[in-house]
Amino acid sequence: MSATSNRWRQWLLLAACLAFSAALSIALGQDIFWDTKNYHLYNAWAFLHDRYALDLAPASMQSFFNPLLDVPYFWLATGPLQAWPRTLAGLQGLWYGLLIFLVFRIAMRLAKLQRRPFGSADACAALIGATGTMAVSQIGSTTNEIALALLCLLSLYKLMPLLAQGGDLFPARRALIAGLLCGVAAGLKPTAIVYPPALAIALLLTLGVQTRFAWQMTCAFAVGVTVAFLASYGPWAWHLYQATGNPTFPMFNQLFHSSLTAATNGTDGQFRPRSVGQWLFYPFYWLTKQRGVVTETAFADPRYALAMLAVLALVFARVFKRPRGPRQADRGVRFLAIFASLSFVLWMSLFSILRYAVPIEALTGLLMLAAIRAIAPLRAWPLLLSATSLQLLTGVLATTTYPNWWRGAYAKQVFDVDTGTIEPDSLVIFVGSPNAYLAPMFPHAETVGFVGLSWFVQASRGYGLWDQIQQRLRDHAGPRYVVFRSDSSQAEFKLLNEMLPLNHLTECRDIVSSLEVGKTKNKKYTDGPRLCRLTWLPPSTGLTLESPES
Repeated sequence: MSATSNRWRQWLLLAACLAFSAALSIALGQDIFWDTKNYHLYNAWAFLHDRYALDLAPASMQSFFNPLLDVPYFWLATGPLQAWPRTLAGLQGLWYGLLIFLVFRIAMRLAKLQRRPFGSADACAALIGATGTMAVSQIGSTTNEIALALLCLLSLYKLMPLLAQGGDLFPARRALIAGLLCGVAAGLKPTAIVYPPALAIALLLTLGVQTRFAWQMTCAFAVGVTVAFLASYGPWAWHLYQATGNPTFPMFNQLFHSSLTAATNGTDGQFRPRSVGQWLFYPFYWLTKQRGVVTETAFADPRYALAMLAVLALVFARVFKRPRGPRQADRGVRFLAIFASLSFVLWMSLFSILRYAVPIEALTGLLMLAAIRAIAPLRAWPLLLSATSLQLLTGVLATTTYPNWWRGAYAKQVFDVDTGTIEPDSLVIFVGSPNAYLAPMFPHAETVGFVGLSWFVQASRGYGLWDQIQQRLRDHAGPRYVVFRSDSSQAEFKLLNEMLPLNHLTECRDIVSSLEVGKTKNKKYTDGPRLCRLTWLPPSTGLTLESPES
């Protein structure tokens, strides 16, 4: 095949991936995920309008997350594409198309390292990884996990030529660029923090700890990671440090001891393994449909368990079978296996939230195919190998249940929201979550202050954040309003009653929002938010603020 013909094939593959991902994103519907409504939209607005001196934790602890990744979607949704929700959904879905294309490119580069042609078996393996539950279910969403996975896997792709002897004329530059890509991902969102160390260790072990070249490349990669991380997270870290005394606030406060909240690590540990069996065999718990183990919604995915078995098979083959061909031809598989294994262990220890594991998921099919090649004598029968891979792809897809992260129907605008009218210089109190996305939708939002009352404020009782919020609520001289949902907890209303005693909810009305309705008009994931005025009543009335359910 000529170079020109191959180049055209690559462009056609890229175009097909992008067209498919855009169409699928549009078909899935409007993103109305809980996190989208809780902080992805608010954080972008707060960053663009410098709300940090005006608002106090409207999106709970997530109000303090790095907003840079959320800015493009919010800007497009409230600006050029405001009246084009399907166009925005298609555009946001392109990240997934790029991910599919990159997984294919990794498979091609792996085949090249193994000195064999790329075949239909490789294509099936790439599709197994690219059709995983976490990638597909997050197409077009604001979680940004697919974009982060793209950066991390692009870093891995850039490193792969270093595994071939004399594979690059400027190897240090390649390692540096790969580090920059992975460091940017980790800096933009800490859910990607597990991948730079996993890549660095995988590179060092694959090239050989005893070689000078391995250490040089690993150091160049580490320099790139450090520079990019400081560039993408450093300014936000400095902002947090000045505002809170903790550059990662509220995370890892047991190390930095910000006076605003308790000295805890702040990470969500509800999905971490709960037993020895889960620590050893966690992926096998996801083979059947379940919820609450590593996801909030129901799903089933055999890819991770099969990939775990594949890694064990590769270890077995390396120990008990003589490697075929040149030793460096095995480096590509070893690199992917070490990276995926280390990433999984770090991910499981720190997060165990499966939405963050897209880079691992994307490589599962390639690991399965590598194990088949290493164990079974099928390489001499390419048609049989292709048939086996196709059967594996079909079986994996048939036993996969994709989760639903809340999708809505398209409205005339991306955000079709009617909050009702409030006076300028009002104070809006969000009781519970996810309500912060409503902040920029209010009339005169630039003059309105927003405060959140949530579990995070309750956990900060006796610390600076509690005092700041209590003072803000009591000292505000203008009108006060409360936004709440029917599922807002009694504890959150008691918190409001404690901070603002002798107040009563009056003039209540529903907030109408397209982000509260499912793809079918009669489907609601939650009862929509309500807006009430807070009215002070003298003690003689005997009335106090209560939850609507009480």
